[in-house]
Amino acid sequence: MKKMLDLLSLKLLRRIEIRYRLINSFLLVSMLPLLIAGIVAYRESSYASQEKVRIFAGEVVKQVAQNMLQQIEKIESSSEELAMSERMQHALAAYYSKNPSERAAGHGEIIRLLLENYGSFEYVNQKYVLDRRHRIMDPQVFAQLGDGVARFAEDAPDMKGRPYWDVYSTAAGQKSVVLLRDILFKGNNRVAGTLFVGLRPLHFSRIFESVNLGYGSRMLVIDARDGHVIVSANAANNDAPESGLVAAVAHSVAEGRDNFVSYRDGDNRRQLAAFAPVPHTNWMVVNITPLNALNTEVRSIRNKIIVIGVLCFILALVLSFIIARSISLPLKQLVGVMKATRTGNYLIRMDYEGKDEIAVLSQRFNDMASKVHQHNERLEELVAERTRELEQANQQLEALSATDSLTGIANRRRFDEALGGELRRAVRSLKPLSLMMLDVDYFKNYNDRYGHLAGDDCLRAIARVLRTSSRRATDLAARYGGEEFAVIVAESDSANAMLLAENIRNAVAALQIPHDDSPFGYVTCSIGVTALQVDESMSTDTLLRLADVALYQAKALGRNRVVLSDHAGAAG
Repeated sequence: MKKMLDLLSLKLLRRIEIRYRLINSFLLVSMLPLLIAGIVAYRESSYASQEKVRIFAGEVVKQVAQNMLQQIEKIESSSEELAMSERMQHALAAYYSKNPSERAAGHGEIIRLLLENYGSFEYVNQKYVLDRRHRIMDPQVFAQLGDGVARFAEDAPDMKGRPYWDVYSTAAGQKSVVLLRDILFKGNNRVAGTLFVGLRPLHFSRIFESVNLGYGSRMLVIDARDGHVIVSANAANNDAPESGLVAAVAHSVAEGRDNFVSYRDGDNRRQLAAFAPVPHTNWMVVNITPLNALNTEVRSIRNKIIVIGVLCFILALVLSFIIARSISLPLKQLVGVMKATRTGNYLIRMDYEGKDEIAVLSQRFNDMASKVHQHNERLEELVAERTRELEQANQQLEALSATDSLTGIANRRRFDEALGGELRRAVRSLKPLSLMMLDVDYFKNYNDRYGHLAGDDCLRAIARVLRTSSRRATDLAARYGGEEFAVIVAESDSANAMLLAENIRNAVAALQIPHDDSPFGYVTCSIGVTALQVDESMSTDTLLRLADVALYQAKALGRNRVVLSDHAGAAG
């Protein structure tokens, strides 16, 4: 593919002068909208329009269904809190008591709970608690209303502990979206009653009342069983069942197709519908779009595209000649001047006007020609400057090679060099030399519990303590390996070395880094110290062995301590 593009753009087209390339490109670009408009006008069909609506409306109804589910779950959650509340449990227990005063108190408490939970919501039409026989626990309710509610509750299927949603209509024609929930005694899980909450359909229609997909579409929530309209964005909508829609949806689901169907309504008009079920209910969110309105919009857009394409073609034809001339002529002049510099004549200049890129290019060419000689002289200076920078980089590299990348203190290589140097100096000066080996207690457990990143932070904190404690220029703190550190203290006897080691141990403990897998509860360290008067027979390996033996003894004695090694290598 790349070879074909290179052949077309870098070989074939480069054989054509720029002005002709520009003219042809402008004409091609201007003709593309016209060609696309013609293709769209020719191939646009009802199926293409349906695909556009299917994708957009399908996503919208899914989102509306999810929003309705959120509202339903919110109401279910509040009803569950009421049903399981101690006040409701006690009130129902009192209601079923044989003591008349307790029954009256329980009944009053139930009424208060309903008012407290639902009395302030204007979208709540009815709020009742039914007894085990589905009778309303409110004697002031009209018998006709109570009978209707009881029949509604009895006709409801076995809820098996889950809320049940349906539509309830009173004798006066008032329609409510009803939540039914069994109230169980927490002590024995027996049915204590049923919570009946009737909501105005307007409460749910607000979810999609602002949704307008155009094309005369309308959003509904219907009952998937019989097609009756449950909620509509249009308050004046009647309850006429969408039976044709229900049949089309059932056929689509049976064949395993997507959530978009076509059907004919009661007036034999073709309708397009995107649907999405509302989980845990028998409802569907439906967006219905008249096919005729959709095609009218498509035809209007097609005509506009054709008009715009023709105008663009005419305008591009005129602009192509003007723009091509403004670019090609100055470029030809610039190419001629550049060819003249092949003979070494850098005094030639390009005359330019305007403020476009070609003028800038001409100005830069003039500047380049006048500064070629200056650049040659500057080249030697740049070489010398780069040489100095290289030397500085080498110095920085040498410093980095002696530094531990994690903790920022000296690494093992720097430590080995420094220990050998201090040993030789101590032999010449006849001054004592001290060496400390420090190990972080239970560090593997720390890494396993808190992770390697936390372990790295812990090692950095301890390195800062060592750097702060080693204040003399001759002292050196280094990372020996893993969780082990070493400190060289020149011209220091055992007393001073032990004092410094204790200060370091206390400083590490004072960090109070939490360590739940350590018996101390925080990060601690063990330190082995050796301090002695060295001679020419003493080696660095001997010093390290003495300090390491002392460190081993410190760990064996329970950790979080400092141990001084004797000259024979035994800890004391």
